[in-house]
Amino acid sequence: MVDDLYQTVNSKSFGDFRDRGSKFSSALFPCQSLEELDERIKILRKEHPSARHFCFAAILNEGKLMKSNDDGEPSGTAGLPILNQLQSVGLIDIGLVVVRYFGGTKLGKPGLINAYKESAREAIENAKIIQKVRSSVVSIRFNYDDTGEVMKTVERIAHHKIQNQTFEESCTVTVSVPRSTLPDVLHLFDHSNSINISPISEPNPDL
Repeated sequence: MVDDLYQTVNSKSFGDFRDRGSKFSSALFPCQSLEELDERIKILRKEHPSARHFCFAAILNEGKLMKSNDDGEPSGTAGLPILNQLQSVGLIDIGLVVVRYFGGTKLGKPGLINAYKESAREAIENAKIIQKVRSSVVSIRFNYDDTGEVMKTVERIAHHKIQNQTFEESCTVTVSVPRSTLPDVLHLFDHSNSINISPISEPNPDL
């Protein structure tokens, strides 16, 4: 169960940092895909039409996909410092964009790295970080006479979440379970010929 836990956010938070006239405004938000990240950046560009740079980092797909972009700043001075801040607190399924208004004075590479890092850190510090569970969804099909046994078993599955249930002559219960327990869960009803359990989705995040 512990291996299934990860940290993320479920709402936006913001940060602000200034250095020698330049303003760095950061926005942290939950993000599930690159398409969603692109949409967020488009919205920020509309909200900040006079800003010069929209640098970002994102960690998606259970941490398997990481992306960062300097958006015209010197290579490695913006996107990577933002990404490092996300990694330092172990956030996943997350996007962070830092919008820069140029103040007329060049900050140099060290100054830029510090500015983007500090702006990202502010947004993270202002965030409400939550824990989620990586989960898989299974479907249990059974006869009505097996309802008692099935529901007792479902109730003792750690941190289960019933997503759907139908009780007729032929019954179905759809349950979300922690991903690490899936191999054991699939064998819970091996003793029965009238109860069938099978996975119906890839692992997905569940509260």
